[in-house]
Amino acid sequence: MRLYLDNCCLNRPFDDQSNLRIHLESEAIKTILKQCDTGDWQLLVSDVLLFEIAKTPDQEKRQKLSALIAIPHQTIALTTDINEVLQ
Repeated sequence: MRLYLDNCCLNRPFDDQSNLRIHLESEAIKTILKQCDTGDWQLLVSDVLLFEIAKTPDQEKRQKLSALIAIPHQTIALTTDINEVLQ
């Protein structure tokens, strides 16, 4: 299975975990990342996601996000066709 997690998903484990829904969503994201890390699933990462992570103002959080996507993944390059769809 190939999965794409956007910046919002990847940031969820760093949110305040006192809310049950946020905690459950965080656990789901962690489970997905573990499956990708073991090779059962494949994480898709886009140039846009890499750009968004690079623009994260908090250096510590930026490093943690980079570590999350350091697992084996496939990068989806931003092509002219994709850029046209986004506009």
